[in-house]
Amino acid sequence: MRTTISLPDDLFSEAKRLAGDVSFSDFAAEAIRFRVLEIAREQLGRAMEEGYRQEAESASLDPEWASVEADGL
Repeated sequence: MRTTISLPDDLFSEAKRLAGDVSFSDFAAEAIRFRVLEIAREQLGRAMEEGYRQEAESASLDPEWASVEADGL
């Protein structure tokens, strides 16, 4: 897909320098892909953390395991 983006001159110059022999388009695609995956991992981590928190706060744990949960294993 083709698209047009606007970048500050200093960012474009630095990206072109770092890209070296790689086309700017390929370099930009890799950078965007990296950031998208990073954001997705952060969101998944927050969702998992919230799920664990909700599970720990619920009374669905078998009472036999309550002491294990409280010990922080």
